[in-house]
Amino acid sequence: MNSSPLQIARGNRAVTQVGLSLCFYIPKTTLDVTQAISESLQTYLHAISPQTLTHYSDDEGEWQELDTAGWIVVREEMRRQPRSTVLLTNDTPYPDGYEFSFDGKDLHAAIFRRDPGHVSAVRCVLPLSWMNTHGPDSVRKLALALAAPLPFSSGHAGLAVTGFLGMGSVTLDLVPQLVQYPGVDLMELDLVSWEIGTRLRVPHWMTFIGEPSLSAMGGVDFLRSQLHAPGTTVEALDASRAVVTLGSEPLAGGPDQPLPAYRELARVLEPWAFHATRRPADFPDEDFFAWDRRFLD
Repeated sequence: MNSSPLQIARGNRAVTQVGLSLCFYIPKTTLDVTQAISESLQTYLHAISPQTLTHYSDDEGEWQELDTAGWIVVREEMRRQPRSTVLLTNDTPYPDGYEFSFDGKDLHAAIFRRDPGHVSAVRCVLPLSWMNTHGPDSVRKLALALAAPLPFSSGHAGLAVTGFLGMGSVTLDLVPQLVQYPGVDLMELDLVSWEIGTRLRVPHWMTFIGEPSLSAMGGVDFLRSQLHAPGTTVEALDASRAVVTLGSEPLAGGPDQPLPAYRELARVLEPWAFHATRRPADFPDEDFFAWDRRFLD
């Protein structure tokens, strides 16, 4: 996909990009997953080069240099209770942005008792230029390597628009284009991780399925019996985790690219699917809830 669609600018500066988003949702408290998250972060850094991420967001939302002292702050933040929020990025303008984010929660803390769907979550973002250089199979291998240590209940990887979505009218300006490209995702990690629980956010190029959904649906045998679109593969990662991949590369979709495999997967997994009740800021209700069900209706 060309990077110009869904790229919104303010002045001479691009404030969004279309890239690859690799997300995992983990129904475990922060301290139970800190080591696994650290392993996935190291895998990400190894793939993109350890020097790529240069800044972290501090408690006031200001960007600070990710030097030796900065990494100490980040490591401490990854263990903070009852909530840990880590955001790392590079200092290259869009559309060449890299990003790592972790939203960890103490699931037993009193502040979360009214939100039974909250989970910890991690996300890695790659620019399209990385996939163009290394190939989509390298993205797939990286997603599998990131998933390996994580006790996820679900996850997904594929095209997504990222950036300063909460700034001014950026999201509102994106919506007409977003509707044209159903294979491109848009999400705010903190909103989704607050209510997804152990449900599945589908469909994407790669959909990771853990427990309890995998057992409830009958495992990989069920998936293989139901998914017949050309190019769709079902792989068991271990006894309790699997991944469905829709073709050899992520597709944006559109009038000339109807994405039948995505529609098939959406229908098959609908009994275990997550549909958001909280929309991103400036995404109109009448558009968001229809877009959320775009592969079903």
